Amino acid sequence: MLFTHSVLVPNESVSEGSVQSPDLPVSPLSHILLTLKFAQNQADTQLAFANILAMISKVEVLYKGSAVFSMNGLDMLACGLFICGFESWGVNADGMDDDLRSFTFLIPLGRKLYSPRECFPRSTRGELILQVTYASTFTQIDGVSAQIETVELPDAAPEQFLRMTTLAVTPTATGQVDIDLPIGNLMSDLVLFGTTIPAADVATTTIQEIEIRVDNDERYYSRSYFETLHNMAGRMRAAPGHHGSHTHVCYHATPAAGDKTDPVDPSDHILKNHLHVPFDIHHDGQFILDAKGLSSFVLRLQAGDMSAIRVIPCEVVAAAKGV
Repeated sequence: MLFTHSVLVPNESVSEGSVQSPDLPVSPLSHILLTLKFAQNQADTQLAFANILAMISKVEVLYKGSAVFSMNGLDMLACGLFICGFESWGVNADGMDDDLRSFTFLIPLGRKLYSPRECFPRSTRGELILQVTYASTFTQIDGVSAQIETVELPDAAPEQFLRMTTLAVTPTATGQVDIDLPIGNLMSDLVLFGTTIPAADVATTTIQEIEIRVDNDERYYSRSYFETLHNMAGRMRAAPGHHGSHTHVCYHATPAAGDKTDPVDPSDHILKNHLHVPFDIHHDGQFILDAKGLSSFVLRLQAGDMSAIRVIPCEVVAAAKGV
């Protein structure tokens, strides 16, 4: 068994509000790597990491027009970490104007990278495309270019692949909100985003608690609070390392330009609004939720306010079934 790591798009300049739509390879496809190269347009301070993620409004992998993968840059980081244990190592984060930076986003088509058992099956030229929509404004960033690379498994005969698309919900009232989840495939995980989380002495949380209901019965998660679920997100790995914050101490009586003096909670990282709700804990099939043949499959949550919620179901789809 071999893999082929190759360049799909070589250092192509991208502008605010632009869209890239390259055809993807036809061999079985494990994952796509989207790297953005850019210059920091800000002097004597660290570029906010959120500005890097916000460059991408949406990434989609489309098979015959139907989405296999669809989410924004921030959620791509979350899913890469929670589902595949992937963390990009950015470079040259020295806080200087015109620093040349880069960051790689993962677009997985299987929960385990390089798996010949779980990847997107062979396709015909033009059927499978990548569509990247860039934000209308790049904040404190200029000179952006994209490298897009793919990892194929030419000899693979996959049994299944991973589909992750985003459900966007905004509650019309506080209290109980039921969100219908996809039926017909195996469900491995959910990744959730809620706009509001506790801050200072205010405990308001958009997603206060959740439960999972399968054919009107509680299953897996009969009840769990935001705080516990969020803190448990590190059950399989630590929180995002150098993309979080830490405490700075300045020993100078008068801070010089670029000295960081603000103490920041080390747990207040970039994924502070996300929850990971796994079913198939070890991604070995032992606890996977079988949503085939169900009449209802619902994420029930208690909403603390009427702010935006995103739900990303991680479906394991039989290769023979198709999208």
